[in-house]
Amino acid sequence: MRRSLLFNIAFTSLLLGAPALAAEPARRVLRLQYSEDARAASCPGEAALREQIQARAGYDPFREDAPEELDVALVPRGADLVVTIRYRDAGGAISSEREFGVPNGDAACKVLTSYVALSIAFTLTPFGIDERTPAAAPPLDVAPAPTPAGRPAPARPQPAIAPETTPFTLQIGAGGLARIGVTGEVLGGFSCVLRARLRRNLTVGLETRNEIPILPPDARAGGEGAGQDPSTPAGSPVEQALYTRALLSGAVALCFHPRGPLVGCGLVEISTLLSSGQPGGDVDATVQMVALGARGGVEHALTDSLTLYAHAELLTTVLVRSAHAVDALTTPRLSASLGAGLLTGF
Repeated sequence: MRRSLLFNIAFTSLLLGAPALAAEPARRVLRLQYSEDARAASCPGEAALREQIQARAGYDPFREDAPEELDVALVPRGADLVVTIRYRDAGGAISSEREFGVPNGDAACKVLTSYVALSIAFTLTPFGIDERTPAAAPPLDVAPAPTPAGRPAPARPQPAIAPETTPFTLQIGAGGLARIGVTGEVLGGFSCVLRARLRRNLTVGLETRNEIPILPPDARAGGEGAGQDPSTPAGSPVEQALYTRALLSGAVALCFHPRGPLVGCGLVEISTLLSSGQPGGDVDATVQMVALGARGGVEHALTDSLTLYAHAELLTTVLVRSAHAVDALTTPRLSASLGAGLLTGF
C-alpha cells in the first residue's frame, strides 16, 4: 500500500513538471491594410483574400488591435499586374517586403490573389519560416543504410521544384500612325497588330500598315525626287515628279518589356510603294523595299484586358526593287514615324 502511494505521488510530480508538448503553438496575428488601384477593380478584393488566407492558415489571423501590420497593395505596372506585400513591426518599421507580378490578362487578378494568400498563410503556420528569425542550418547528410548484395540502392527522392512559367497570351490591336517617308512626303494611315507573349518580358508581333499622303498632290508639286521619262523624240530626257499613291507594309517586331511602362523593339519591315507620275494619274511605278529599324515607346494598362500604347520609330531601307523611278527616293533612305493605339488580350 505504501509503495503504491509513493508511486502515484512520483508519477503525478513528473506529469506536473513536464512541458506541455501537446500545447497549441502561439498563433501570429496581424492588422491588414489592403489597397488596390482603380484599374484593378475587377480583382476579387479584400474579402476574398481574407477568406483564402483563413482557409489556408486554419484560423482568422487578422485583428484590428494586432501589434504587427500587413500591407497589401495591388496595381497595374506596364504590361503586368503587381502586388507588394509589406510586414511592419509594432514600431511601424518594415521587417519584410515581397513583390509578385503576373502578365495582365483576364485571369491575372485571380492568379495573383491566390499567390498572395499562399505566401501570407505560409508565414502564419507554426512550421513556416518567420522573416524576423535567421534560417536554421541545413541538416547533415546521413549516409543511407547498406543494401543487401545484388540489389541496387534505391534512388534518393529529389524535392520537386515547380518551374517558373509565364502563360502564353495573345493580344490584338489597332491604331493610327504618321510617317515621313523615303520620298520626303508626309503619310498617314492605320495599323493592325497581332502580338504574342513568349516570356514575361519578351513579345513578338506581326503588324500591317496602310498609309496614304496626308497633303493633296498639288501641295507637293516638285516632290523630293524625280524619275526619268523615256527620252523625247528630240532625244532630250524630261524629268517628271513622282507622287506617292499608297504605302502598304508588313512588319515583324521583337520587343523587350522591362519593369515599368517602357518598351524597346527591333523591326523588320517589307513594304510596297505605289507611285504616280502625275497627280490623279495611274500607277506608274511600284517599288518594293526592305527596311530595318528600332522602336521606343510606352504602354499603359487601362483595364485588366485593355492597354494603351504609343511609340516612335526610325527605319532605314536596306533593299530596293523597282521597275523604274528608284531615283525618286531620298538619300539617305530613312523614314520616321509616330503611332498610338489600343491592344486587347484574349
